Amino acid sequence: MEDQHIPPQNSQVAAREKYIRHGQNYGETNRMAEISKTYGSSILFRRWGATLFDFIFFIIGYICFFISVIQITDRWLLPLAIASRCILIIAFFCYYLLLEGYTGYTLGKFVFRITVVNGEGNPPGFLKSLIRTLLRLIDTNPLLMGSLPAGISVLVTASRQRIGDLAAGTYVVKVRDLEPISKKVMRWSLFIFFTAMVILGASFVNAIFVLANSYESNEAPVSKQEQSYVSRDGRFQISAPLDWSTDPDWEGKADIAIFNPYIQKSVIVRSNSKEKLGNITRQYYTKKIQNNITKEFNLSTVGPSSNTTIQGYPATQFTIKGQKDVDHYVTHVAIIETENNFYQIIGYTPASKYSRLKKELHDITYSFREVRP
Repeated sequence: MEDQHIPPQNSQVAAREKYIRHGQNYGETNRMAEISKTYGSSILFRRWGATLFDFIFFIIGYICFFISVIQITDRWLLPLAIASRCILIIAFFCYYLLLEGYTGYTLGKFVFRITVVNGEGNPPGFLKSLIRTLLRLIDTNPLLMGSLPAGISVLVTASRQRIGDLAAGTYVVKVRDLEPISKKVMRWSLFIFFTAMVILGASFVNAIFVLANSYESNEAPVSKQEQSYVSRDGRFQISAPLDWSTDPDWEGKADIAIFNPYIQKSVIVRSNSKEKLGNITRQYYTKKIQNNITKEFNLSTVGPSSNTTIQGYPATQFTIKGQKDVDHYVTHVAIIETENNFYQIIGYTPASKYSRLKKELHDITYSFREVRP
């Protein structure tokens, strides 16, 4: 008699309500499969939204982690770069394996009110979750056609399953179609959700604080571990942090050439004898260097020059913005005049990273000194 009150014009809603009320007693051995068959394409958009939410959560978390590590170590060294990526992969894997396996939720699924279950409507457990997580490398890999394989699979299968679901025997259903979960499970789900949000929020605030402080002007080089690089003739030197090294591509082309390939920053130093140049002025020499550098880039623009003093020597500084191939660069140049020589200290960095790296280039430039015999 109870079933007679179900509106006949909406068969999908009717079927779903029967399975929710009667469960396996209705005559089906796989309750969740039958409920999944009643879904239209809307479940795809919920799943896509949950996946996007989780992806954005990880990207923001990784960026905040990246900035925090730089703050702690003062530099982004190669071992840290490798370790951070390994941590990201492990965290990504465990995130889906443990959360979906034991609660049925990720943060994205919690927000979009869907959950992963086995045929009985319970969290899938470790083994099924392991299979689902491993197959994410195929059907939801951002580097491998994005989520296209998963989306096609959800649309064409009767129970709206992606490849990982088919292999593991799991289903993604709407929370409203399940029996009310226990208060204990709800408390754990809320605890996990808000803990993750607090951690992400704290990391985000810390990252903003670090970025804000990175724009503070500091005329004196910061005290940190450095190493010195001496010119081939032993007449002058500069100092740089430990994550810099000699650049072999510039060997024989510059008196000093150093770089850090992992953050795309480099500095070269060249010298010219005043006697060989004919005792020209620093202003004339600066103009000549500007013309030479602008020829290396397309659509280059020269910023305003400023006079300063570096280690007691008069100097002129300026920047040049330009494009090489498809990349945009900023070149920071200092022209230093000593009693017998002119020196060029030229720092290169991608335009997108210059705001963060300009202080470091400043410190390297101001470390210049002639070596007295």
